[in-house]
Amino acid sequence: MSVKNLMVMLVTLVTATASQAATMRCAGGIIATGALQAEVLEQCGEPDSRRLTPRHIDPDGYPAEGSVTVEHWAYGPSNGMVRELRFIDGRLVHIDSSRR
Repeated sequence: MSVKNLMVMLVTLVTATASQAATMRCAGGIIATGALQAEVLEQCGEPDSRRLTPRHIDPDGYPAEGSVTVEHWAYGPSNGMVRELRFIDGRLVHIDSSRR
């Protein structure tokens, strides 16, 4: 196998692995990265905790260019499992599960 073919296969594998959506099972169904906050609330209910990092505001009182609102939600512990969700501008971008 040539080096070029090997590199193409490696890039394809990495891209395919990175593009898989993370999911979380809730009482109302399964949510996945890409979901809106309203969808997560509908499926999973209110989180046990929330932490908000608002957009950066410039000295003129306007949101700074490129700034985003980041919100972290936590569900649990439920049977020792804590699920942490990260939203950017209201869209779920990351789900992390850990035992505590």
